[in-house]
Amino acid sequence: MKNLVRTLIYNGRVSLTLADTTEMVTRGAGTHLLSKASAYVFGKALSLMTFMSACLKEETGEISLSLKGDACGEIAVSGNRKLNMRGYILNTDATGEGNEESERALLSGNSYLTVIRDDGYNRPFVGACALPENAGLDEGFEEYFRISEQLPTRLHSSVELDEDGKCRFAGVVAVQPLPFADEETLAAVASLDLSALLEKIKNEGTMSALKSQFDVEEETLEVRDAQYKCNCSREYLSRVMVSLGEAELRRIVREDGAVRVHCHYCNTDYEFFDEDIDRLFGKSKGYVDEKDG
Repeated sequence: MKNLVRTLIYNGRVSLTLADTTEMVTRGAGTHLLSKASAYVFGKALSLMTFMSACLKEETGEISLSLKGDACGEIAVSGNRKLNMRGYILNTDATGEGNEESERALLSGNSYLTVIRDDGYNRPFVGACALPENAGLDEGFEEYFRISEQLPTRLHSSVELDEDGKCRFAGVVAVQPLPFADEETLAAVASLDLSALLEKIKNEGTMSALKSQFDVEEETLEVRDAQYKCNCSREYLSRVMVSLGEAELRRIVREDGAVRVHCHYCNTDYEFFDEDIDRLFGKSKGYVDEKDG
């Protein structure tokens, strides 16, 4: 399913991104068994970071968010150029309805965000900002772009939950004037009704919403598939554990019964026993990654 589209509008002077993140937010919230309030703010963070991942230039590019606050604890989201997204929120049981009021309550109290972007140039870019007082995530990310990247950016994300906390719709619209945009173009960007665009995405899909409002040239379109997908696996963790050394791994198994690893991003637990360590250090053959089948 192609659920994200990027293009240029206003004679190539403005970058526009539209994404339907419903399936992604549904999976992320379900993976972590989130309350309505937690699912709402986590879903918005996941949607906004999907836009930021789509902006990565290199195929090996990766980006990560750490948002910390007194009420929400920490929200972490990571993504890559392939638009494989993953994340978690520490406060999984926040009280309140899944709406803007509960979002602002969760983000209140000295909240700040840090973004690490690696475009594959051997020196990751790190940017950070405090969230404005009584701000939601849209305003917080706009402040980040203004302070850390000096890019005027308009953002609007949405998460709609039913009475049981299931995600009915989630999406994001992002508009970024390019450096050579003139005053007339900037005024047009400022007047865009991003909420109406999100409503069109919900009712018509990303491509139809785009073409119903803008004249776009096919060669400027970038249509892609974003999904909730963690990159952990037994094989990956095995390679990490080898660095601890066989003696240390044997000691942990002897004292705790197994080497236990928990992935916060996909809420998966892994256990490694003596026979697994045998395979890691070549003392038996046929190691199989159970998660990957």
